[in-house]
Amino acid sequence: MQVDYVIGKYIRLSVEDAKSDSLSIENQRLLIDKRIADMNISCTSVMEFVDNGHSGMNFERPAVQELLELVRLGQINCIIVKDLSRFGRDMIDTGYYIERVFPLYRIRFISISDDYDSAKYEGDTGGPDIAFKHLIHEQYSKDLSRKIKAARWEKAIRGELITKNCAFGYKKVGKQLEVDEVAAETVRLIFKLAIERQSVTQIIKRLYNDKHLTPSEYKQHSRRSNGNTTLCLWDESKLHSILENEQYIGTYIAGKTKKKEIGGKNVIKVPKAEWIRIPNHHPAIIEKSVFDEIQERMLTKGETLRSKKTGTSERYSGASHLKGKVLCGCCGHKLRRSTTKNEVFCCYYSRAAEDLECHGLKIAAIDLESIVLSKIHEEAKNTIGVDYTALKYSKTPVFDIMSYEQMEVAKRELYESFVLDEISLDAYMQKKAEYDTNQQWVACSHVKSKSEANDICNLKKKQNSADNALKEKKLTAHLVDERIDKVLVYPNNRVEIIWKSFEINLTNKKKCETVE
Repeated sequence: MQVDYVIGKYIRLSVEDAKSDSLSIENQRLLIDKRIADMNISCTSVMEFVDNGHSGMNFERPAVQELLELVRLGQINCIIVKDLSRFGRDMIDTGYYIERVFPLYRIRFISISDDYDSAKYEGDTGGPDIAFKHLIHEQYSKDLSRKIKAARWEKAIRGELITKNCAFGYKKVGKQLEVDEVAAETVRLIFKLAIERQSVTQIIKRLYNDKHLTPSEYKQHSRRSNGNTTLCLWDESKLHSILENEQYIGTYIAGKTKKKEIGGKNVIKVPKAEWIRIPNHHPAIIEKSVFDEIQERMLTKGETLRSKKTGTSERYSGASHLKGKVLCGCCGHKLRRSTTKNEVFCCYYSRAAEDLECHGLKIAAIDLESIVLSKIHEEAKNTIGVDYTALKYSKTPVFDIMSYEQMEVAKRELYESFVLDEISLDAYMQKKAEYDTNQQWVACSHVKSKSEANDICNLKKKQNSADNALKEKKLTAHLVDERIDKVLVYPNNRVEIIWKSFEINLTNKKKCETVE
């Protein structure tokens, strides 16, 4: 029996490489296809894996991960790349795969431009030439990253725009910032209401009533001519970010974040003292005197709140066991817990939208905890009623076959016999297929038996947990964390509880209970 020879074409293009035509995806594809045609291998199937816009300094790329997963499953026979840098620029990781992993899985690796074909080296790694190329690619990538970072920093110092997006209220025209009058009107209104000493809630309500789009809604509305449905519901964090943004007085700001590591995607915040600031860089939307007064007022308000020692929030701010798990069933936002004597959970997101279903939605914390506890007891009683004796271990029939490990040894000996021409190809393939079938059966039987044993173990744990839950007379943090995933609250004190599931085949779906 003849098996298809599977070739994996791997193509990668980073953002920097897009400037070079020789490294384009299409050119890489044509070069690899020509090499495959020259190989003249019958019964060949070809799979293509493309990572567009990904750094080669790490292997956190979707296409290369898909390729490596097929390698682990033994479904790839050969991998072809334009050059070693396309597969990876990190010397250690790239060398590990080429020198250790691929030979282990008997995979042929070809790098066209480097004239490297693992089939020519018969187990050798390619010698110092390949290792030196790994080192060159890694150092080139790091050096290029440093140069790009330095170039961006120099542009920022000169006041050039180095980001695709700009602050709400502005638009990019070439390399300059210009005022976007439609969005700028919203910004001016926010500062006007703030200088009039209106509260955050009052500002949010005014913006909602006047149907001022939020920054994200405005961006989507600008991109789509059909105009999707918008809510115009602002939140406190977005308001504060606008009120604290120096760019509205014409100051250019850059360097607020930086990459944590070369080739990585994670960023870290840079202290404000280290930001790049250029005054009078672009047209101002807000007068500096207005901006400074609001900053001073916000700072004073913060100091006053921090200086309180015996306020209401301190007396009644005990941690709730349901914290972080209570959501509005209508809009999906987390309910905010009030720090008052008569503690309640309320939907803060819709407080300015009187026409929304969840406007004014609230429920007393003591009532909610009582409902949750009663439903925990009810769900626990239902769990105890399940008869887990129906689950039994499968009795594995006894087959006259070797163990899994013995078959591995036998397969290696069989391959050695084939290499030494002691048996024919047909005999080798037939016997190997028998070993593979028996190995697969042993593995599946083991997994099935282990799964059934886990099912019984998990169900017993669930029933023990239910016994302990029935003994609890009040809601505890352990009960909530162990059994509850979410608590959804609807108008008229309707509560829906979504339970955490135990990993049991018969009961592994989350079950919801609704109460009035």
